Amino acid sequence: MSKYKIFSVFFLFLIFIGCKKEGTGGKAQISGFVVYNGNRVPGAVVYIKYGATTSPGNNPTSYDSQQTADSQGNFAFVSLTTGNYYLYAIGHYSYPNLGFVNVTGGSAANVPHTKSSVNYDIAVTQ
Repeated sequence: MSKYKIFSVFFLFLIFIGCKKEGTGGKAQISGFVVYNGNRVPGAVVYIKYGATTSPGNNPTSYDSQQTADSQGNFAFVSLTTGNYYLYAIGHYSYPNLGFVNVTGGSAANVPHTKSSVNYDIAVTQ
């Protein structure tokens, strides 16, 4: 094998191992709040789609993973690689003395660097 072929194979190998698809296995994170009319939505379920810049729809099975927001409406997806993601939230907002309303909404998110910690609040509507 010539030196050129060996170099070419080695170079392709380096490109292959250096490229990771969006998803888990990295050191970055996306966190934020689920918000309805300026109020946080506790217990909302937040879904994430890896490698997406637009909504894959409102069917939870179209997403790759999920988290439940805490009592303050805070969510976090950790151990992510760099790239594009789409976040989608489903929750119930409780009006005092009026009951619950179903709320949904989504947002595109980008993780620009390997160890990024980015914040994206998800605005939801009825």
